[in-house]
Amino acid sequence: MAWGEVAVERPNVPRVVNPRDNEAALNWQLERLGSAAWKDWPLKFQRMAFGYAHDSGWHDAADAVGWLNHHDLLREGAAPRGALVWYQAADRIRVACSLGSGQVVGPLLLGPVEVADLSLLSTDFVWSDPHFPFGH
Repeated sequence: MAWGEVAVERPNVPRVVNPRDNEAALNWQLERLGSAAWKDWPLKFQRMAFGYAHDSGWHDAADAVGWLNHHDLLREGAAPRGALVWYQAADRIRVACSLGSGQVVGPLLLGPVEVADLSLLSTDFVWSDPHFPFGH
């Protein structure tokens, strides 16, 4: 390391297999299209879609993005099918799941679970693998 450089160590985060795989999680979400029961709970909705019944360990989507960023788990560009898409909308960070081809599913801005083009929701987004390190 040259003088003046700062070494930042990012702890390795053990990767666990989610109780539901990506396709099962997407099917779970698509079965709930139109439901308004998840309004303002997009993070809880995604956690449950991937099969975790209890708390994710994050307070909200902004907390999750901060943790994922700290552990270098956020990516830019087109989100693959099954990835979690973290986007800025209505003055806060929200999360949905990628269907691929620029579409996402989840409880979106108006509340009900729906499918939308990500470009209509936000141009400010990143994505991550569906990783819930504290989920159980």
